[in-house]
Amino acid sequence: MDENKSITYDDLIQTRNTQILKSIVPFLDVPTQKPLAMLIQLMEWKNATAAFSRQENSMAACSLPAGTKRRDAMLSAVRKYCTPKEQEMIDTIQTLFCIMENQDLFHNP
Repeated sequence: MDENKSITYDDLIQTRNTQILKSIVPFLDVPTQKPLAMLIQLMEWKNATAAFSRQENSMAACSLPAGTKRRDAMLSAVRKYCTPKEQEMIDTIQTLFCIMENQDLFHNP
């Protein structure tokens, strides 16, 4: 798997078919939208159940390259969907964590 591509929950549960159905929903009449939306949710629930039932969990196996810290990887993944102000806050949090880790190294050689 390409190490630069992160795997998200949506990658596991959304299929081409669910994406097609989602794109159709806004064009249907209101009484038809709800049953189709429920069907889509059911399909995604089924896919999620299947994904987490497999022995090899794709997200756990491929989402982090060796040596990557989970916290940093999680914050980086979330950062993509944040506003510039929220991204700045995430950057500050990551900097604080880095300072705290370096301080631990300094005090506990």
